Amino acid sequence: MSGSNIDSYTLRPKPKVIFFDCDDCLYFDNWKIAGHLTTKIEDHCQEAFNLPNGRAYELYKEHGTCLRGLMAEGLIDRDCPKSIDGFLDKVHDLPIHQMLVPDDKLRQIILAIDPTIRKYVFTASVRHHAARCLQALGIDDLFDGIIDVKDCNFETKHSVSSFHIAMNKASVTNVEECIFLDDSLTNILAASQVGWRSVLVGTTGRDCVRRSQVSMLKLKLRGYTTLKRFCQKYLCTSTDSQIML
Repeated sequence: MSGSNIDSYTLRPKPKVIFFDCDDCLYFDNWKIAGHLTTKIEDHCQEAFNLPNGRAYELYKEHGTCLRGLMAEGLIDRDCPKSIDGFLDKVHDLPIHQMLVPDDKLRQIILAIDPTIRKYVFTASVRHHAARCLQALGIDDLFDGIIDVKDCNFETKHSVSSFHIAMNKASVTNVEECIFLDDSLTNILAASQVGWRSVLVGTTGRDCVRRSQVSMLKLKLRGYTTLKRFCQKYLCTSTDSQIML
């Protein structure tokens, strides 16, 4: 390396913000809640829009979310907040506090993260669903905010625009100061395209069981427990605060 290159070389900046996905990332229940959500969406689409069985999931695959598909099909008016909120409230009406329990180990890990790094939940779901999950896990007081699908103008995390919106919401401008943890390979690849420092949580996906073979990812966590270990190793303020798992 020449002298000029040495002079211009710097280490990557310290992260300012960590964006955590919520479902199947901060908790993992073998996709039980995800399954319930899928069923409620399917049932509601059949009852409210007279869609045939399976069409709701097809819309999800085609558009990233069923809601976006319903908008594209003209079944929900994008400019009608009442219709949108009615759909989101209906399909997220789950007894989350009966499905999740407080996770003290996770709480202690998040508390041990460097306090100068801000923490946000960045979810493709709706705010009140993520808030209920955080409350049930006993960690709702540990985050600076929740960024949801409505904040992102109903774009999914497959879209690079949602990551720029999240940065604006979190008041961060440098992409290299953002860390992103998510269980979706598609979301991780989109974040990496933007320039975020991205970590795939889990090597077996709900719809893509072989994603662990993707060689371009720099860091893949092999499950929920290693999410905790990742936080301990890379984000905690000192080894004294690490918790034995």
